Amino acid sequence: MNVEIVERPAIKAAVLRVPRDGKLVREAWAKVTAWLDGHPAVAERQHGYVFIPEWQWATEVTTLWVGMAVHHFGGLPAELEAITIPAKRFAKMTVQGDRTRMEAAYDALFRWFAEGTYARDTREGSFGFEMNRLNPMNPFDIPADEIDSFDFDIFAPILSESKLLAPDRYPGIMNVEVRKGRDRRIVGAETFIDQKTTKAERAIPAFWEGVMPRLREIADVKQPFATIGLYRYDPPFGPHQDFRYVAGVEVEAESKAPLPEGMTEVTVPANDFVVVTYRGKASGLGQVWDYFHGFWFPRQAEYDAVDDFEFERHDERYLGADDERSVFEMHFPVRRRAKDKRLTDKIVVDEKGGHVLQDLWGESVRMASFQNADLHGIDMRSSRLRHVNFVGAELEHIYFAGVHVDEIQMGGTVFEHIRRPEASQSRLDEEPGTDGWVNVEPVVFRDCDLSTARFEGCNLSDVNISNCRLDGMTIDGIPVTALLEHYSKSGGK
Repeated sequence: MNVEIVERPAIKAAVLRVPRDGKLVREAWAKVTAWLDGHPAVAERQHGYVFIPEWQWATEVTTLWVGMAVHHFGGLPAELEAITIPAKRFAKMTVQGDRTRMEAAYDALFRWFAEGTYARDTREGSFGFEMNRLNPMNPFDIPADEIDSFDFDIFAPILSESKLLAPDRYPGIMNVEVRKGRDRRIVGAETFIDQKTTKAERAIPAFWEGVMPRLREIADVKQPFATIGLYRYDPPFGPHQDFRYVAGVEVEAESKAPLPEGMTEVTVPANDFVVVTYRGKASGLGQVWDYFHGFWFPRQAEYDAVDDFEFERHDERYLGADDERSVFEMHFPVRRRAKDKRLTDKIVVDEKGGHVLQDLWGESVRMASFQNADLHGIDMRSSRLRHVNFVGAELEHIYFAGVHVDEIQMGGTVFEHIRRPEASQSRLDEEPGTDGWVNVEPVVFRDCDLSTARFEGCNLSDVNISNCRLDGMTIDGIPVTALLEHYSKSGGK
């Protein structure tokens, strides 16, 4: 069940207010359609609307407004009430199926708000609505106690203020929002930041000191004036990776002016962007990345990150690196996740997270191509994967305890941020994969070809290596065979 964020224009509607009762809703619809039969104010007749007072969700929804969309309120029958739903963002979910499917959809929508990045607008006067398709079947013609087939869209209003501000943890974050981007031509000077030898928080301000006087050499600068700091990354992506940094400005799209000597031009593509607005001294900028990657991103399910670039924008609100009143924006590119594909109508509730999953328990999937597929929130406990091509795949946040991996070709594979559970002994009595189930048994590599492998920054304490070829293996540049030979000659000292 997929939730879509949509921007809807204002809706005018002619409605009857009734108690929340299926029979009364249908009687109200019959009256509305009779009174508006042939009326010129009606905007469209393909849908029937049921408006829901969002402020009543706090206790119990007891009242509904039933009616039709209209162009204007002129000449409407006196018995009808006129309401206007202002233009705003809604969470949209499509319901198609039986009553169980409908109830699951409403449950999923409530969970989406409870667990996700957006707050539902339940303020007094806020309306959500059901937009019921009237063809090929008009649901208002079927008695409420008999209908078991539904086809409508739910629109739940989204509160404009974000749920995802955390002033206690990230005091400098003023605002976060998703904006539609546009192509930007950036002209400036470029440098390479090697994070193994350079501290970016020092290198970048020093680089800007040399670039700022040269910005006047750039022609056709886009107004209002703002400087752009563009971060460009190459795979494999991850924390603390090296990057190229462009310090410059945006120029007009149609500019044909030559580049100043030694400068470069980069086009930033028109992605959607999560724009994080920060206020404070430059020394606290690290919380912007911590906030996006560690707080905002894991708490939403609508977007995937685009990892190869991001940029910072400084306008007239930026007062200097040491001024706590300075304001700047960080733009993180994202792409909207593809709609989920349903493989079955059966559902099961995940015991660990309480999520509703598609139920493929015991099913057999053979000869299938999942190229470029996005598999998220998958419960594969005790599953069997045979003859699977994982070339170029990315595995992230995987619960891999107790897995048996056999006959695997892993050339070029990177294992990163692998952790053991923080426990002194295993606890295997509860449901496997839940928080109460912990496996700290040793990881075993048996009969494996790990030649040319590199272990960097790893905790190898208490590792046992036995009956293995060690030709050419080094530890901090020292051949292991030489260490063993010296150990043997010294009598184990």
